[in-house]
Amino acid sequence: MKKTLHWLDENLEEFLLVVILAAMTLIMGIQIFSRYALGQSLSWSEEVTRFLFIWSGFLSVSYCSKKCLSIKIEQFVAAFPRRGKALFKVVNHTFELIFFLYMIPFAYSYMMSAIHSGQLSPACGIPMYYIQAAPFVSFLLVTFRILQRWIIEFKVARGEDVYDPAHPERNTPESFIHANADMPEKESNEIESLIEANTPSGKEEH
Repeated sequence: MKKTLHWLDENLEEFLLVVILAAMTLIMGIQIFSRYALGQSLSWSEEVTRFLFIWSGFLSVSYCSKKCLSIKIEQFVAAFPRRGKALFKVVNHTFELIFFLYMIPFAYSYMMSAIHSGQLSPACGIPMYYIQAAPFVSFLLVTFRILQRWIIEFKVARGEDVYDPAHPERNTPESFIHANADMPEKESNEIESLIEANTPSGKEEH
């Protein structure tokens, strides 16, 4: 169970986005083949692809929050040491949390309105609440991911060295955020040696 939860935490958004992209590619490929090779167009392919695209768009928000991928200008924040940057990010993530927590009830109401109306999609007859659930699910995931980032940055602001899952390297000394990166070189080297000794890659095999 613990391994399953860990895998979901690490790969949920990536897995869903890859599956959706593969499904969209397959469906549109079948549509092109049917139109030009068989002389018949599928009535459902465009609608299903559009719905999958909507889901991928909302899920990508959670993925970007998890990986810290967003359009931003950091010239001012970059002038501060690592703990100073973390403090700014804590404030930023706090506003993000407030926004998405505010939006969740509206997304839920939007989904429930489709359930109560019983509306179906015109081509496939798919219940529209399957599509209108995308914002609600996305905002829940985004809130969870932002909370994870808030905890990491808060620990850094307190001066703790923490593992950063958003870092491209995994289970290596480079995967850690060094809260006191601006400290004297000798102390920084001591901390780095300590991290190497306590990570799987830094331990000797017996």
